[in-house]
This record gives sequence, C-alpha cells and structure tokens, in this order.
Amino acid sequence: LVGSMADDSGWVFMGRLGDAILKTRPDFDPRNFGFKKLTDLINALSGFEVEPKETGPGKIRHYYVRLKG
Repeated sequence: LVGSMADDSGWVFMGRLGDAILKTRPDFDPRNFGFKKLTDLINALSGFEVEPKETGPGKIRHYYVRLKG
C-alpha cells in the first residue's frame, strides 16, 4: 500500500495511509497490535522509515512513511 501511494521521493503522509487502511479494513485499529497510534505501529516494523516534518507557521509536525531500501 505504501509503495502504491508514495510520491516521487517515496514518502506517504501518515494520515493518508491511515485513511487508505481504514477504507480497505474498517476494523483496523493499531491498539489491537499493542500500539496507541498508527505511527507507533509503523515505527516498530523493520521495513519502513518514518520521518516527522514540521510545516506551516505553527511548526505543526506531520509524519511521513516510506519503504526502506
């Protein structure tokens, strides 16, 4: 899913990924895997990189994910 949604640099906005997961698996909840948030779950998986990026005047932190490799 990450690979098909990625931009030219390979990154996907974590919120967009979460929305796509819920569309295909409405029952998905990272808490079922012992994680509070999707970001925490993805960070625990070895095949992904997660990077926070601050945007806007309020320096709001958004998380992006991509496949390692």
